[in-house]
Amino acid sequence: MIDVRRIDANDKPMNPKGTHIIYWMTSARRARWNHALDHSIELANEYNVPLIVVECLALGHRWANDRIHTFVLQGMIDNRKLFESSSVTYVPYVETKKSQARGLLQSFSRNAVAVVIDDFPTYMPRDVAERAKQLADCSVRCIDSNGIVPLRAPQRSFSTAHSFRRYIHKNVLNFISSPPSSDPLKNLNPVANGSEIVSSCFQEVDVPLTPLEFIWRVSEGSREGREALEVLDIDHDVPPVDGRRGGSLTARTELKKFIEQRLDSYNVDRNHPERRGGSGLSPWLHFGHISSFEVVNEVLTSQNWNPMKITPPHNGRRAGWWGLSEGAEAFLDQVITWRELGFIYCFEHPDHTSYDTLPEWARTTLEEHINDERPYLYTFEQLERGETHDPLWNAAQMQLRKDGIIHNYLRMLWGKKVLEWCPDPETACDWLIRLNDRWALDGRDPNSYTGIFWIFGRFDRGWFERSVFGKVRYMTSASTQRKFKTEDYIRKYADS
Repeated sequence: MIDVRRIDANDKPMNPKGTHIIYWMTSARRARWNHALDHSIELANEYNVPLIVVECLALGHRWANDRIHTFVLQGMIDNRKLFESSSVTYVPYVETKKSQARGLLQSFSRNAVAVVIDDFPTYMPRDVAERAKQLADCSVRCIDSNGIVPLRAPQRSFSTAHSFRRYIHKNVLNFISSPPSSDPLKNLNPVANGSEIVSSCFQEVDVPLTPLEFIWRVSEGSREGREALEVLDIDHDVPPVDGRRGGSLTARTELKKFIEQRLDSYNVDRNHPERRGGSGLSPWLHFGHISSFEVVNEVLTSQNWNPMKITPPHNGRRAGWWGLSEGAEAFLDQVITWRELGFIYCFEHPDHTSYDTLPEWARTTLEEHINDERPYLYTFEQLERGETHDPLWNAAQMQLRKDGIIHNYLRMLWGKKVLEWCPDPETACDWLIRLNDRWALDGRDPNSYTGIFWIFGRFDRGWFERSVFGKVRYMTSASTQRKFKTEDYIRKYADS
């Protein structure tokens, strides 16, 4: 049974005479370790009706581009492989014209027992879920499959990572003991195929099904695939990322490689750009191609962990509590503490992308220094093109443009310099969100907003007073280059 704190339902009843369960997949785009899929299967079995899973990719969001579309479509190919041997009727649907799918969800809900949809605390998936609760003709069940901690469990947000760790130490064992199924499709009772229902719903709104050939062509990332994308009204100036394929199958391969090759040294190597010591999993986590439950389970299994290894007290310390290797402890702190700190904050603060949500001390100190002379001032366009005086910053920006990510430590420096080079901190905040949401594969995500707003003091504390920054933490390219070898990194992205 799913934890009730993971369910947010509208006030409409189940339709016991319904013909199917519809799972509208928006953010947990996977066939394993998925609470929403578990709940959908549970309902389908209870009412003895077919389960239809629609994974939709819409055009009508601000940052729709070739990069995002390719990654999601690659995930659809993996999901098709995973669903095809089950009784699920899986429908990968891609809009070819804006608002083409308008009415489609309502059509699927009309004769449904219930609608299940992913619960996500930001950006378009949040808006789609809210609309679904209003539009559907039956019960809509928004299911939280975002992380180890249910979004509604703490009933508060946290101002620091330390305070959230204290909560984790006291509660995480209860959450880990209630994972989603690693292989939920085997639990679905075979029922009549739902393909006729699918055809009827698409005909009702006069919308064509997406040809599988289109999805295949785009997912291959070839020239033909990019030509196929050109018919869509999206941003074609942000290209797909070569060598980084979306999908659950790729995500699991990347996780396995990380655990085998880099986990043990993660605590040391993750901050060194030249060592590629990070997990690199954030794009797949963002698009829901892999669950943090699966990630944590694989890490704990690789360490032969059991709860008896936990070392009290539950005092919020960063290392030593789990009783694991230093690399594993450091990684779990990232994937549980820092990632879910941002998810819970975004859930508790719907206006989380607003500059006004910064802590009062940070806004006050930045305001006090708003008229300080900036050493350099750049336009948004110069920053986006990576045209500054600073080779290390330019390299970080070009990595974002080319690879869809920035090395984790350099992402912090990247943001701090934008704060220093913008006319005012509120403009810097807006520009960082725009840069990240457009170019980053893991953009438009609570974890991304954690990183961006940390630049301005969220989840941090006051430091020494400085020009421009006030008491907000300061970073320089020079100090970074003294700590780490950045020459190869700069050289690699200088000509990107």
